[in-house]
Amino acid sequence: MLVIRFGLVVLMTVLAACSMLETRQPGPPPVKPPTAYVKPELEVVSDLERIAWRPKSVVWKKFMLAVSRTAFFIDHVDEAKGEFQVHYSGDPRNYVDCGRVTNIVKTPDGDKSFDFPAASPYQQYQIMRKDKLYQVERRMSLEAAVRMVLEPIEPDKTRVATASNYSLTRDQTVVGGSAKPQALTDTISFNSGETGVFPNAATKCVPTGKLENEILSLLK
Repeated sequence: MLVIRFGLVVLMTVLAACSMLETRQPGPPPVKPPTAYVKPELEVVSDLERIAWRPKSVVWKKFMLAVSRTAFFIDHVDEAKGEFQVHYSGDPRNYVDCGRVTNIVKTPDGDKSFDFPAASPYQQYQIMRKDKLYQVERRMSLEAAVRMVLEPIEPDKTRVATASNYSLTRDQTVVGGSAKPQALTDTISFNSGETGVFPNAATKCVPTGKLENEILSLLK
């Protein structure tokens, strides 16, 4: 039990170092620390909607056909209520902004620099802590569901509104420092108009609004 607890402490200490420091503007640029996590610059995007100048029945038929021809998955279809869900699974980068992870490792062969979006689906990088070098393998995946609601405003005017839920999973594995490999998995869930923060090496994520816009752009 002591060995397991010690391993978890090492893992948490190393991963937490990725998010302890932030760079802030305006003012003179601060001296960058060896490891830093930079929060996303985007503000929260609220629910999005469009107005289609056609009857609801016409909009429904054309919209459903257009979405079905994409890589998105459709379920929970209720034509009477004018509702259905569109699902996305995969690379988070286009649809959420989780800031950036930056790191500089000093080695006898020179400095190694790492700088990548925190929403990257896969990344390997290194961290130096107390003269010990750690290898970090990091994965991020997104499961998103967008509820589409078609509401007739007038006989030839239809409102198309969205409400989204984002579920992000982050897997991290740390090797090195004379310790056994340690793995940590965290999942967060948040809605459109909200933000989510991962525990353990805290990372803040916000929706970009691109997912909703991409679906709504199918309204022709």
